[in-house]
Amino acid sequence: METILTSGLEALGLPTDGAAALARYGRLLQAQNQVMNLTAITEPEQIARLHMLDCAALAAHVPLSGAKVLDVGSGAGFPGMVLKLIVPDCQMTLLDALEKRMRWLASIAPELGAGDVVCLHGRAEELGQSPDFREGFDVVTSRAVADLRLLAELSLPFVRVGGCSWP
Repeated sequence: METILTSGLEALGLPTDGAAALARYGRLLQAQNQVMNLTAITEPEQIARLHMLDCAALAAHVPLSGAKVLDVGSGAGFPGMVLKLIVPDCQMTLLDALEKRMRWLASIAPELGAGDVVCLHGRAEELGQSPDFREGFDVVTSRAVADLRLLAELSLPFVRVGGCSWP
């Protein structure tokens, strides 16, 4: 898995420093998927290509270094955890409505070198109205959450003026 990730990150023009952590994340995902339904994609090569590198591609197009980033509907951590492992100096918050996913991500984050990731259990439609979160992020991401109209409704309240939402 690490070889695929290293060459894929290189092809995207991204630093390969995070490849080992991404491979470790992939192995932890496979193990946890045995007891919790996190993904239908279970083969190491597919995890590397269809999850990790697919998510990593965003980092090649959106400046994340130093940015305050929110990942709406993180699920198993896609794309948020992948982006954090590739761009470690971004301030990443993962948001999901399923608490057990957030507990799992919070438990593995330190092991991956991402101990400063904030794992937040909640619903986007509610937290987007909270003054603590509304217009509080430079970049808001999501992957496979909803159709574009609904996704815009869910994610745009979190974006600060001048920031961006990236489905």
